[in-house]
Amino acid sequence: MARITEECVARIKDSADVVEIVGRYIQLRRAGNAWKACCPFHNEKTPSFSVNPARQTFKCFGCGVGGDAVKFIMMFENLDYPTALRRVADMNGIPVIEEEENPEAARRRWLRSRVVEANTLAADYYHRQLCRSREADHVRAYLKEREFNIDIAKAWQLGWAPPDFRPLQQQAAAANMDQRLLLEANLLGNGSRGSYPVFRDRLMFPIHNVRGEVVGFSGRIMAEGQDPRKYVNTAETVAFRKGELLFGLYKATGAIAKAGMTVVVCEGQLDVIACHEKADIRNAVAGLGTAFTDEHASMLRKYAKRAVLCYDGDNAGIKASEKTFRKLAAAGLEVYMASLPPGEDPDSLIKASGAEALQQAIADARPYLEVRAGIEMQAVKGDANARAALIPRMADLAAEITDPIRRGVAVTDLSSRLNTGLDDLRQTVDEIIRSRKDTPRDPRAEEPDYPEDEEAPAEEQQVTAGVSNVRPIRLHPTMRDLISLAAGNAEVQRALVERIEELQEPISLLAGGPVLQRLLEKLPTPGNDEDWLNFIASLPPEQAAALRKISNAEQELTNAYATVEQACSHAAREAVVARIDIIKARINSGTLSGDEVAKLSMEAIELHRMLNAH
Repeated sequence: MARITEECVARIKDSADVVEIVGRYIQLRRAGNAWKACCPFHNEKTPSFSVNPARQTFKCFGCGVGGDAVKFIMMFENLDYPTALRRVADMNGIPVIEEEENPEAARRRWLRSRVVEANTLAADYYHRQLCRSREADHVRAYLKEREFNIDIAKAWQLGWAPPDFRPLQQQAAAANMDQRLLLEANLLGNGSRGSYPVFRDRLMFPIHNVRGEVVGFSGRIMAEGQDPRKYVNTAETVAFRKGELLFGLYKATGAIAKAGMTVVVCEGQLDVIACHEKADIRNAVAGLGTAFTDEHASMLRKYAKRAVLCYDGDNAGIKASEKTFRKLAAAGLEVYMASLPPGEDPDSLIKASGAEALQQAIADARPYLEVRAGIEMQAVKGDANARAALIPRMADLAAEITDPIRRGVAVTDLSSRLNTGLDDLRQTVDEIIRSRKDTPRDPRAEEPDYPEDEEAPAEEQQVTAGVSNVRPIRLHPTMRDLISLAAGNAEVQRALVERIEELQEPISLLAGGPVLQRLLEKLPTPGNDEDWLNFIASLPPEQAAALRKISNAEQELTNAYATVEQACSHAAREAVVARIDIIKARINSGTLSGDEVAKLSMEAIELHRMLNAH
């Protein structure tokens, strides 16, 4: 008889948000950190049915029924357990993987439980070594220097893996755990010279799943030059999948609910522990040295509605934050970013300025796109080409926001910060969303994930590095017309150069203006393919991509100067419209004083008069 595999059952349950699923069947209302309703399983007038998102459970305090999302569907629809599992899988788009019930399936379930037992034994052994072994003096000194005391080490069961693995093997043997089990748990590895300990002279962090089981480890190197890998994680086992585990989540679920369904996302284990134990920020979690995955985001969405990224305040931290933002925003979370001083991480900031500094940074967190736009605009300064290339990159990030209302607010704010027209930016975002629906992104095409001990290539270390696939900037229709005319007619080029001063306002305000500016500097010969290709190669990738459908084939015009005069007049009018659009966006941003709003409102009135006068 076919049965759903254990791994598939775990994935289905991890995908199940109890509030969302119960809310499909009965009407829930918010009650503090929980949700309440009248119980669907017995008659009552006063709501005693409660859904707890932190524990992912429901409970009726009237009739006593309770359980998880699968149990609710079983009871509500009178289904058996496998059918209810399949119903949840269908709701969340999880493919159901089945296997025949056979001795091999039973062996796999038994093996998983034994691997967890082996990890539990190893965690206890490593912890005792850290606390008692004289050989661990250097590890204790390291923790002391980082201001992690013995109480913190005990709270997180930190440990030390000695170079000699034999004592742990002996303890495992005494508990009826042979070498094959240690290999299955990836505590031992197999090499050309036989088996070897995977973790040697490393500070050990036990990794727990949300049920609190020790499913694996992360080990930090202690001796310089001993191993190029700063951190080593357990390889994939029947119990451990790095892309589906978050460090600290098993401790943080209750605190996430108490913090208004808000989770703090850090980069590393020590930062998480520092948040919990040094700053009393107990809703903090982190990945395991890898970029955030869809599974991570889906898991957090069950417990949180809002995420605050608390990444290092350097280029690498900002680059990593973008990957996390994309996953969390796509999963439906509101994503904020805490601004840490350059060169500081949560732990170092606590050490330098106290816990209050980190608490304040998290309390002052602003929407991710707002913070990111400020960083990027500071980086491009007055470079018009760089700013033009920045707009589609920020639009690409805004397109990740699934909620249309939040996305609209974000786009309005971005248009003000990027000093670009709201309609232009909104259209760019809409085009990106449509293109993603037509051509879904291949996860394999995402940026490579560099281990913590490795750096990305130098060209990828810039804060303003492009998105994975080059996305062309949007060309305002007026700019597209002018570029097309100039690409195919030398007289048009000369006429535009003569009127370059009056074109400066449209060039600065209309999307694609810097491309026209560059074309009038280079003046590629119409009809000359080599000239045109050299011109395109001189542009930033996003601008070059925008010219893919523009031809440089020579075109004849009856009166080039009259055509240019009409086009320039239209461009001037569109520039006024764009300026009004920018003013509206700034006024609607809610960041200006009353005097500033009044001044901008007067400017908008004058610009409207100019438009109506023509």
